[in-house]
Amino acid sequence: DENGDPLRAADIERGAFYTAFAEGADREEQSASLILVRLPENRLRLPAHLKGYDAKGIVAYSKICTHAACPVGLYEDQQHLLLCPCHQSTFDVLDGARPTSGPAARPLPQLPITVDSAGYLVAQSDFDVPVGPGFWNRA
Repeated sequence: DENGDPLRAADIERGAFYTAFAEGADREEQSASLILVRLPENRLRLPAHLKGYDAKGIVAYSKICTHAACPVGLYEDQQHLLLCPCHQSTFDVLDGARPTSGPAARPLPQLPITVDSAGYLVAQSDFDVPVGPGFWNRA
């Protein structure tokens, strides 16, 4: 979590979102932060290439907007939307954080997570695509 403590899947409540960091991540590094959200498993519509990236309905997305690298900081639970307050991009959490409005053209990168034998959330590998806006990744 934001304090460096491990998170249990049971601690992630529906209707809220959590800022977290992968174990060992530099919390000062902007691109290291991620968002955790618990969703109804029966409503999750992840694209085929992201199947299995959730941990029993809990998803982890980069907290860095793919438009201009602002932190995505708001979550609307009724519509399952993440919002970047800088330029009003919204992302559909049920559908792989696909942008639904605003200037962001790419989904938020998703981190594949699972629950270990002690009930803690752990990453299975790195994000599915590079974190941040496209201009961060240009040579």
